[in-house]
Amino acid sequence: MIRVGVLGREPLERAGVRRVLEEDTRIRIVCENPDPSSLLIRTSRPDVLISIHRSADDALDALRRPKPASPGAAGVPAFAPAHVVLVDSLSEHGTRALLRHGARGILLRGNSVRHLPWAVRAAAEGTVALGPVAARFLVDQYVRPGRMAEAVVAARGMLERLSAREREIARLLAEGASNPGMAEALGISAHTVKDHIRGVYAKLGVDNRVQASRIVWQAHVPEQPAASAQARESKACPGGDGP
Repeated sequence: MIRVGVLGREPLERAGVRRVLEEDTRIRIVCENPDPSSLLIRTSRPDVLISIHRSADDALDALRRPKPASPGAAGVPAFAPAHVVLVDSLSEHGTRALLRHGARGILLRGNSVRHLPWAVRAAAEGTVALGPVAARFLVDQYVRPGRMAEAVVAARGMLERLSAREREIARLLAEGASNPGMAEALGISAHTVKDHIRGVYAKLGVDNRVQASRIVWQAHVPEQPAASAQARESKACPGGDGP
């Protein structure tokens, strides 16, 4: 039997959680209260504590509060139920913060009816129970580096299509050089620079300097922060130099 406590400001919300969980014969509601510091919560010692919140920030505040000490003889440790939080909305940052501060389950209130029973059982067994939205954030966090690596390989493959001169042009484009500046740096005419730029665009399958520059950055600086990329894109925007 899994002993469960329910915390929430609104009686109707607590009643809804209780009604869902009482349909599972392996779960027993041992306390229900709006106040996490209530003596009832401390004396009933639930295995899983479900708390209902409007936002992830509210849930974080609850998780950060000192854990209640068990009454009785000195030296008795504080009880530590697995904490499952229900929130209205989630972000990737909020999901990570909740997990760092000890949440053993994260569900959206809007679809918690479908997920509460299995989430309670999972939390009681010591695993982490994540609803679909929270799970997607975590999966994406681990998959994203792989996607970035694939993008780097693809960008390098595209640059290999360019001739040596075109790679020089692409590098200068990524550095924000103007057509006259490229002509001077390479010792060629501005007309020839334009021809090379058109060749770079055609081989990379792009239409402008920003798109070409992004491929160069991706191929050579895979660790580049997003903010730096945006700054360079602004610098590389055409300013009347043609292609």
